[in-house]
Amino acid sequence: MLGLCLVLLHIKLVKLPILRAETVLHFLNQGKDLVFSSDQLNHTTPTMTTQLLELNDAQKTIYTRSNIRRAFPEFDDTEVTGIYLLDDVCNIVYRDGSNVNYPTQPIKEAFQSYTNRLKDFFSYLGPNYRGPSIWHDNTYIMFKGWSYVHTLGSSTANAKLQAQWADKFIRLTDQERLKAILQSDQTDLGYLVAPDGVRIPEQLADEETTTEEETTDTTPVNTEPYCSCGSFQRQILNRAALTHEIPGYKPQCIHLTWFRKYRELLCKRTAIRNTSASYTPEKCVAWWYVPPTDGISNGRFVLLYTKHGAQAPLKQWRTYKPKEIFTQHDAWSLFDSMMEAGYLPFPGVALPQLQTQGKTL
Repeated sequence: MLGLCLVLLHIKLVKLPILRAETVLHFLNQGKDLVFSSDQLNHTTPTMTTQLLELNDAQKTIYTRSNIRRAFPEFDDTEVTGIYLLDDVCNIVYRDGSNVNYPTQPIKEAFQSYTNRLKDFFSYLGPNYRGPSIWHDNTYIMFKGWSYVHTLGSSTANAKLQAQWADKFIRLTDQERLKAILQSDQTDLGYLVAPDGVRIPEQLADEETTTEEETTDTTPVNTEPYCSCGSFQRQILNRAALTHEIPGYKPQCIHLTWFRKYRELLCKRTAIRNTSASYTPEKCVAWWYVPPTDGISNGRFVLLYTKHGAQAPLKQWRTYKPKEIFTQHDAWSLFDSMMEAGYLPFPGVALPQLQTQGKTL
């Protein structure tokens, strides 16, 4: 008991309620309470109990060291022995017995922002700049961007498997089998996503017991977005607890965020084409991407533009801002800017008269 009191006397309380007479401080740790009574301090105010609650599974996904650091850059995560909650405060306990408090709301916002962040344009493109491929039941296959990780990316086993399977996935009808192929440790090809919900097909009627009048053509729709990735599935599993922690919370992930942005790009591109005479805009942009040679550095994103149509000869194309260096992280904003100005983007490899230009990059 004496050893316990000596340890607890070293706890430095920061922004916690001031301990008064008969105040009891509980550290709930795996069902065991560490109790410190402040009657030793010879105060005489009424009894009060303060509990630092251990995190549940949902809270552990929110109040991580990384999310705390995103919300509070000054956060020191060295020698942290515990993370607890006290009302609207996240209490960080250190090995030396000291502790620091951070408000929970900025950490919740950091968690949501990071979980729903937009990754670069090439993160989820398949071979040859292939976007998500439609599968069954209103779902899509999203490929991981193995071909664009480095200059030899298209030669990796993952990228080759993607190219081999890309047009064959539609032949599969079993979702679990598909996910096993997409997300096994040996393949790691991509994910199954449904940003508008999964259509659940009706079970086939028993021909011997069901009359023609009893059959139906209706297709039930699950309007909840879906992704097969581990992050989204963990959120589904802990949805009730997450909603309790963040009212109105809905599961989200980087794959659904990317898909929606990609679809928005396609819609803008279609709108430009549809509003142009003969569906052939004069203002066009051709783009190329050169992945990094080391797989770590940034790649190069290069654009040429013209006002003479996509079939204009090379001499009528100009490099966009030749003195600036663009990377994969600039692609989304550049696409938005060019389309807002009425330019229709094309992959440079799709325009034969520009092939020589692409080889010089």
